[in-house]
Amino acid sequence: MMWLEVAVEAEGPNAVVRPRGEIDLTTAGILWDTLDRVIQQVAIPKIEIDMGDVSFMDCAGVRTLIPIKQHAREQGGTFVLTHIPPVVERLLSAVGLDHELEPRERAARAPLRSVPAEPLAWPWTTPR
Repeated sequence: MMWLEVAVEAEGPNAVVRPRGEIDLTTAGILWDTLDRVIQQVAIPKIEIDMGDVSFMDCAGVRTLIPIKQHAREQGGTFVLTHIPPVVERLLSAVGLDHELEPRERAARAPLRSVPAEPLAWPWTTPR
């Protein structure tokens, strides 16, 4: 079952929006409604979307973020994504929007290992 929770917090005059869960066709409306209410507020100079707890996002999420960003700019504010998980970063990069949505911070990633921690014995069994 897909779900999404969205929290909004004030940090001084700025708003921090924290979606948690999956942003897809069935849940993008929840994010849209929340962001729309935030940008309707008077004098919010910066809207930060903290993506750190987003476990999945598809193109419906992208279709939600682009017009909200444009509307925030029309109101004289800024809109940034922070703590972007790799799954979202790959999507934004694949559709060519990794710079359009002004991502600021990537989520921490575990380093990739090109070799196993311990040598594997043939036929690919781990040593005891």
